[in-house]
Amino acid sequence: MNMKELAAICDVSPATISYALRDDSRISETVRLRIQAKARELNYRPDSNSSALVRYRQLDDSKVKQPTVGIVYAHPRSSRRTKLFQAHVSSFRKSINHYGYELKEYFLEKKADAEASLLSQLRAHETQGLMLAWGEWEDRLKDFPWEEFTVVSAERNEIHPSLDRVSANHFTATEVALEQLEIRGAQRIGLVCHHDLPVRVKKNIIGAYIQHIDSTSGLTKHFPPYFYEIGDSPEKFESWLQRNKLDAIVSHRQIELGFFRKLGLRFPTDVQYAVIEIDDNKGDNESGIIMDEDMGQVLAEVITGKLHYGETVDLKHEGNLTLVNGQWRNGKTTYAKSKAQTEHA
Repeated sequence: MNMKELAAICDVSPATISYALRDDSRISETVRLRIQAKARELNYRPDSNSSALVRYRQLDDSKVKQPTVGIVYAHPRSSRRTKLFQAHVSSFRKSINHYGYELKEYFLEKKADAEASLLSQLRAHETQGLMLAWGEWEDRLKDFPWEEFTVVSAERNEIHPSLDRVSANHFTATEVALEQLEIRGAQRIGLVCHHDLPVRVKKNIIGAYIQHIDSTSGLTKHFPPYFYEIGDSPEKFESWLQRNKLDAIVSHRQIELGFFRKLGLRFPTDVQYAVIEIDDNKGDNESGIIMDEDMGQVLAEVITGKLHYGETVDLKHEGNLTLVNGQWRNGKTTYAKSKAQTEHA
């Protein structure tokens, strides 16, 4: 039995299994004892070589070569998707360094030999752990030897069905954003999605939006989503806003606030605004769900947990999906809650 199988039995992530078996205080005592009892019951034994390697990495010896984990990007450093992901990379790097790994970045070019070139670099650097960033991967890694590596993907769309994935919990985040707007008195809430949203994410967000609106008596009804594209005419958005007489907007991602200012739209005076997934806890301080620290930390915990036990990709099984909930931020684009509203929430 490997760690992934034990994790499935205990209904936790492989990283949680790793921490629990090391008696790490980051896992609650109740969960630690439950996992340790199940491990004894199943006669589970961690790989001794992997455990020794982790202890070896904790030694403060500058002469020891630091093992590497690589981030693979599907797009160039200058691309929008790569830039959006940097907030998560910052948190991931911090966590990975804490566990004793060095981080290297690899950019997959759109060339015939891109896959072979990437593989050559990874082997040259003795990189065993890979984190795949957001991107449009198409079939550029269709012949990649996944089984040689420990891999976790931050891309919700499946690059390969056997890869473990970490993703924002878009369904829960959508519900939280809607609930927060509802608490602040919104009754006609519209949904905005970027036009290039991955299909699976789009289904989760629109499904959560419709379900929440239809099941909440205080909300009027759901409205057709507005699909925003960078460079859109503000007038097109204004027509959608006025046609539906909205008093609040929930958006999948942040939209440059200058887009709204061109219409003379003020938040929250004219309409309230919340974001389902905020990747960078900076900027214009919109209200919404912050993901930057949590996403990077979870990605690091999953991959280091797998590396700890030497788990490479098992092509015979489907990979696990770990969802990250994030945290609500009270920004400047929604009304401040009254004391009564706070108690109600």
